[in-house]
Amino acid sequence: MSDGFIYWYRQGWGTSDARETIEALEGAGFLLGNPGNGLITLVTNGPDSWGEQMPVARQELIESAGLVAADEVNFQLWLNADTDVFTRIRRGESRSAVLEFGLDGLTVAEREWAIGAVARVLRGDLDHCVGFVVDRRGVTEEEDWDSVVWRRAPLTCGWPDILGVRSESVAAHIQLAQAEGYAEPPLTFFGQRFGEL
Repeated sequence: MSDGFIYWYRQGWGTSDARETIEALEGAGFLLGNPGNGLITLVTNGPDSWGEQMPVARQELIESAGLVAADEVNFQLWLNADTDVFTRIRRGESRSAVLEFGLDGLTVAEREWAIGAVARVLRGDLDHCVGFVVDRRGVTEEEDWDSVVWRRAPLTCGWPDILGVRSESVAAHIQLAQAEGYAEPPLTFFGQRFGEL
């Protein structure tokens, strides 16, 4: 089991979307560069190197995050000089993207701050959101969340702390249509209230 994650499913994605989202994350308090040394780092994901920090210029990271040349980019968002949130942006279905934020190694206070910061950014972009998953302890990390969000597959690993899905998908989902949720258009949320973050 991991220490938790946030998945944000977003329809429509390109370099301008990456720039706006990264700037909004910075506006919410995340730092793109390590405040101790100022470095902005991509994290390699193979095939020649895995997990190596590679310093890049801001514009290079933004262009990479736009997924123009690759299907996935990994980088670090910083809380302070010693604490980062591993971040992955990967191509989804039909010009969409999945933004993944790892909560591994964070204290409870840091984890809750990170969840709240991502939620604040998401609130400003709800019209583009297709799905939102928060699992503080990683209990559902084996779940195929892509299938749940995009293809209305049933949940097989339990419920995360927060699940938000397009309201029209909820009505057609065998489990979600029967569960008690609350609308925050265009999404319906299950679990902890999104407004409490």
